[in-house]
Amino acid sequence: MEPSAADWLARGDAHYDAQRWNEAGEALERALAASPGTARAWYRLGNVREEQGRDEDAVACFQKALALDPAHAQAWNNLGGAHQRLGRLDPAADAFRRAIAADPMLPQPYLNLGRLHGTRGEHAAAAACFESGLARHPGDPTFAHLVAAARGENSARAPAGYVTHLFDGLAAGFEKHLVQDLGYKVPEALAALALPALREVPHPRALDLGCGTGLVGAALAGAGIELLGVDLSERMLEIARARGVYARLEKAEIVEALARERERSLDAVFSADVFIYIGDLSAVFAAAARVLKPGGVFAFSVEGLEGGRYRLQPSGRYAQSPAYLRELAAACGLVERRLERTPIRREGRGYAEGWLALFAGPSRTR
Repeated sequence: MEPSAADWLARGDAHYDAQRWNEAGEALERALAASPGTARAWYRLGNVREEQGRDEDAVACFQKALALDPAHAQAWNNLGGAHQRLGRLDPAADAFRRAIAADPMLPQPYLNLGRLHGTRGEHAAAAACFESGLARHPGDPTFAHLVAAARGENSARAPAGYVTHLFDGLAAGFEKHLVQDLGYKVPEALAALALPALREVPHPRALDLGCGTGLVGAALAGAGIELLGVDLSERMLEIARARGVYARLEKAEIVEALARERERSLDAVFSADVFIYIGDLSAVFAAAARVLKPGGVFAFSVEGLEGGRYRLQPSGRYAQSPAYLRELAAACGLVERRLERTPIRREGRGYAEGWLALFAGPSRTR
């Protein structure tokens, strides 16, 4: 007996939950061939197309779902996300507003619309979105962090829940957006800074803090390095694992991960665009200095701050000053090798400016 539309939809859901995107898409296409008026099937197929990086197709699917069910708030939200990844900011903003109107308790469109305003430099509008979200979800770490950022408040670091939620949600389209759309080349630049020192070491061992989808690992591939990676996002780790360049990957907070490594056991510690979620870096520097072998290198990037020590910016990201980095390095015996200004990524009509840093580990016990 031929499976019904409901059967194909159930199969599509099962494949989707197992992250078998191609099989999920095929099953949902079969469901829609049997019953093209099923809004939920179009919505689920749109989600599959997002995961496959096919945003034009995702837009078409979400629009078909919404033609059948105009009150589908999640479809409006995901339509907005697809428009935004395609650079269509006005249609994206409109879709996020329609999602909020359809379901004022759905948190994602407040975050997405607020962040969209932030990329345009519309910080008052961004703050209003985040404050509306916090009013409906009191105590939510993501909204609390972004409201503090929009109000100009400072804090030591972003809540772990904020970082995990952010990157679990971004994982599917992360590399395309960051590398292709925003011109992000920090991992390659850090690898170029560190490799001369690592080539002088037999069987080098390194730890990639906040490894994400494994862009640092890709930049170091083929260099004969035993590379370990840690991240708070399981979805990011799944993508990094598929690269096959890491000897070990684990879900962990970075200072805790460093604490589990033996003293003077690593030839390098990398951290690409991770410190934008941590303001106070004193614990990270001390932990990195402890695990580095004499002459081992600590290679990382930060967004740039001209004065002071660190600051939570309206974007929700932190920036640090060179003076602060040098202060921390001196306190734990790290020696500056390179500290150079660089554009981190495209932002709005310009670039987010920052610093690439290379510090060497202590040469003796302090």
